[in-house]
Amino acid sequence: MLYTIPRNMIRSLWRRFASKLFNKMILLYSLLTLLPLILVISVFYYKSSAILETKITDSKKQSLVEMVDKIDGYLREVALQAAQIQKDDLIATALREDYASSEENRESFAARENRVNERLSELILRSEFMDAIYLINANQEVYYADKEYRFESNLALEAMAREKPEAFVWAPFNDHNRLVGAKEIIHEPTGKRIGLLVVMLNPERVAMAYSTYGSQEFFITNVGGLILSNSDQQLIGTRLRHPDTKNTVVLERGSAYSGFRFISLFSKANFNQEINSLAFFALLITAATWLLVLILTIILLRRVTTPIARLSRLMGKAQKEVYEKIDNIKTIDEVGRLCVSFNHLITDIQNLIEKVYKVELLNKEAELKMIKAQINPHFLYNTLESVNIMAKELGSTAIPDMIRLLAAIFRFSISPGSDLIPLKNELQFVLYYLQLAKYRYKERLTWTIDVSEELQQLIVPKLILQPLVENAILHGIDQIEGQGSIKISAYLQGYDLIVEIQDNGAGLNLPFKGQQSSGIGLNNVKQRIQLLYGNRYGLAIEPASDCGTIVRLRLPININEG
Repeated sequence: MLYTIPRNMIRSLWRRFASKLFNKMILLYSLLTLLPLILVISVFYYKSSAILETKITDSKKQSLVEMVDKIDGYLREVALQAAQIQKDDLIATALREDYASSEENRESFAARENRVNERLSELILRSEFMDAIYLINANQEVYYADKEYRFESNLALEAMAREKPEAFVWAPFNDHNRLVGAKEIIHEPTGKRIGLLVVMLNPERVAMAYSTYGSQEFFITNVGGLILSNSDQQLIGTRLRHPDTKNTVVLERGSAYSGFRFISLFSKANFNQEINSLAFFALLITAATWLLVLILTIILLRRVTTPIARLSRLMGKAQKEVYEKIDNIKTIDEVGRLCVSFNHLITDIQNLIEKVYKVELLNKEAELKMIKAQINPHFLYNTLESVNIMAKELGSTAIPDMIRLLAAIFRFSISPGSDLIPLKNELQFVLYYLQLAKYRYKERLTWTIDVSEELQQLIVPKLILQPLVENAILHGIDQIEGQGSIKISAYLQGYDLIVEIQDNGAGLNLPFKGQQSSGIGLNNVKQRIQLLYGNRYGLAIEPASDCGTIVRLRLPININEG
């Protein structure tokens, strides 16, 4: 019961709303306007969103390319600075002496270490990214430019440097969460390895190099996905896990110089800020356009529905037999013509009402005349019955049969009932007429009736065939000296019933085929059919192929009297 009341209220409100044409037309026009607008704006939004997202992505990709080139430039700068260390005479001499000199000719290690460390410290001060430099000679003696960051083992550094002897090899070291580059120092004249150069980069300064790149997250990894640099130093040395691409845009680019992978992560929510602004603008245009169209629709519909509402009110009065015309018709469109037609209808109704009383009087007079006219056929029928009895008493056989046929014809003609009868009954009546005519024409008159049982059940107007048969006898058979024949047939043509009466008489001299009938009887039949069924139906008369005439009757298919 709690759910029934709101539903009934909604139905009641909808019925009240839908009871007015103006409301339904406003709703219809709103939908017809709003749906295309939504469709167009939606397509515009999605297409624009795709284009905008592509442009933003391309812009970020280009920025990433520039950032990769920038960091590669920094690494090249570090490599050049490291190359200066390799070419430094003091350092090269120290490494060679350590490699070739005897213990007696070498300076003390402490003095040599101080001189080398001072030179390395000078290089660190000139570098933006290096915060530690180490030299390891062949005897595994280490020169530190910054003793704060010492390695537990040099084996990993040596193994890393041997991967690419001619270039710096970079890798993260968990000892100090630093990005470390290692390169073997080769004595150029002899081509022998005289030491190992290790450069440590400051992670904070490396992160500042790409801090201006506006991404959510930025990673520098090696080919294996190991993180070399990130703003969160705790992630350095761990393996990168790629996020869900449904909510994040992942841009990746490799460096041919360093072999690093530069990975940038952008949240799609940041992308959607501009897209949402575009969507809001699209919705604003849609709402403004729909509101403008709605106002114009209301103004135009008022000009259409106001005359219709007036017409509806006057039609309601006409139902109560209060007949008023619409005045001040200003439009000449369909609504205006409808109002004019209503005025003509009211005028015709008023004229018809005035004539009804006269028609009723005439009908009463006609009924009286019909009653009087029926007296004579009944009297004639009764008289024929008396003559039939007298003829039988005198022993005549032909006269009683003729009187029987004539009585049947009269009985059929004056029998009460509908003016529409089965074709079977109409054919029986024609048969009575032909049998009666046979007494006059004897062997000169023959006939055939070719109508199927199914077609005989169709309904036709009463007394519609007899005038046609009579015309065939009088204007056909009676005009020749030999034997005459009449053929009655019926068939269906589309949705019409065709009845043909063909004779082999003298034929008709028609001005043109199918347009003119002979005799008043045929004209009456044609007019009667057209009054009942319309001008599409009626009679067509044409000469037969050999001799005589064909009268073709076209009627609609009717299976009952209704």
